[in-house]
Amino acid sequence: MGEKYAKFVITDPKLVRELAHHNFDEISGYTFPDPVYLDRDVLREADTWLDVVWLWDPHPPDLLGAHSHPFDEIVLLIGSDPQDLFTFGGSEIEWFMGEGEDAERFLIDKTCAIYVPRGLVHGPMNFPRMVKPVLNIAIGLNCGEYQ
Repeated sequence: MGEKYAKFVITDPKLVRELAHHNFDEISGYTFPDPVYLDRDVLREADTWLDVVWLWDPHPPDLLGAHSHPFDEIVLLIGSDPQDLFTFGGSEIEWFMGEGEDAERFLIDKTCAIYVPRGLVHGPMNFPRMVKPVLNIAIGLNCGEYQ
């Protein structure tokens, strides 16, 4: 492997056991420790945060409560059937955006991208039905030193 650009090929994520707004007290049904592939700890030049987690349990604990970030976020939810990556194969994820009377609920059963503008309250994310695993990729944009 070359030396000049090797630091940009990240094969060993930072394994996170604590993360703001996440309850890791009773871990089951998803990847743990949480593998963070990109942030300023992993690569000093990075101004992006990248978290990759598999979800597979129909009844995991409440991992993610309602919260917001001081940066824009993209959440990708991707089905795991290699013959049909556009569906969740019977799995469903419940996603909320907004708060109070403004809150909206989404029941998601197919691959999607969710754009969350900075400051927008989102969550919780629940898993009412998990037939096949779903890949959850969260990307924080222009997040600087945020951990």
